[in-house]
Amino acid sequence: MSRIVVLELLQALKFKSPLPDTNLLLLVQFVCADIGTRLAESTIIQKHMIATLPGCTTAAMECMRQYISELLDFIADMHTLTKLKSHMKACCQPLHEDTFGGNLKVGLAQVAAMEISKGNHRDNKAVLRYLPWLYHPPSTMQQGPKEFIECVSHIRQLSWLLLGALTHCALHQGSTSCMPIPLDAGSHIADHLIVILIGFPEQSKTSVLHMCSLFHAFMFAQLWTIYCEQAAAAPSLQNQNQTEFSSTAILTGLEFWSRVTPSILQLMAHNKVMVEMVCLHVISLMEALQECNSTIFVKLIPMWLPMIQSNLKHLSAGLRLRLQAIQNRVNHQCLQGKAAGTPPVALRKWLQCTQFKMAQIEIQSSEAASQFYPM
Repeated sequence: MSRIVVLELLQALKFKSPLPDTNLLLLVQFVCADIGTRLAESTIIQKHMIATLPGCTTAAMECMRQYISELLDFIADMHTLTKLKSHMKACCQPLHEDTFGGNLKVGLAQVAAMEISKGNHRDNKAVLRYLPWLYHPPSTMQQGPKEFIECVSHIRQLSWLLLGALTHCALHQGSTSCMPIPLDAGSHIADHLIVILIGFPEQSKTSVLHMCSLFHAFMFAQLWTIYCEQAAAAPSLQNQNQTEFSSTAILTGLEFWSRVTPSILQLMAHNKVMVEMVCLHVISLMEALQECNSTIFVKLIPMWLPMIQSNLKHLSAGLRLRLQAIQNRVNHQCLQGKAAGTPPVALRKWLQCTQFKMAQIEIQSSEAASQFYPM
């Protein structure tokens, strides 16, 4: 039965089976339950529906393991959500077309993230098998249009994987079983991001996908920052002192930003339009990290605020108000002496918003629509 469930799920992902959205997510949940995770509740799949599926071992993951690369390809493909939307309209009148694609990709990302995590325990062989490019960003001599679009695709794929991992963390507080991307990959991932930031002024005029690359870069930066914090808060699986492990995770997040920030400043030096665009993303980033009560945000705000304040004259009134609200909240938290750390409810809410934004951007890019930034 498990093999049939998995094959039916794969057929649906190839648009060869007319499954309703709820049924498709229940098949994903069937696999999730076997590997030790579960889907987040949503308007499509409620708590009682998740509870009706078997809680025991079903060997579904044993059947799915050989198809993990196909799941990762589905997640990485910019056009799958548009195809899925059209396919669902043609066969079963979906009621949740705006949210279904994001829920499906995150569910599949949870399955892939859990499988990679289980294979990573010794020497990160699983992540190298599925993401061979992770530790090999383009060199400075290889940063042309092809490398730019590959880096955007890699960053999008990593973003969905991190969304899957963080969703598991939000649903299973204190769990260390879902860390698909090793922390020591942070500097290499930063190099992928730098390729996007440096190439954006020239490449952004090529297509809608290129135009949205800055959104994907900053969205990944948010996810990686929270991922490092969740790693720091979770119990260490290594033969390592807990305090040392937590400090390493926080330092990984800070090192990531120390590598990326010079490229952000370089991007802002191009022209006024670029300044406002980058400031929009940085302010949105700060709002998101502040909403999650981020530890790393508290350490980085002294660097980010002067960077934006030096360009206040180029910002719209709306952006200035948002910046002022961030400063007021920072001052209030300092006076209150509140400790940083992401509450589970805040994390789940932020993940849902992030999931929706990423799905909408992919659909807009795929449909070659006008520039769209859901900030």
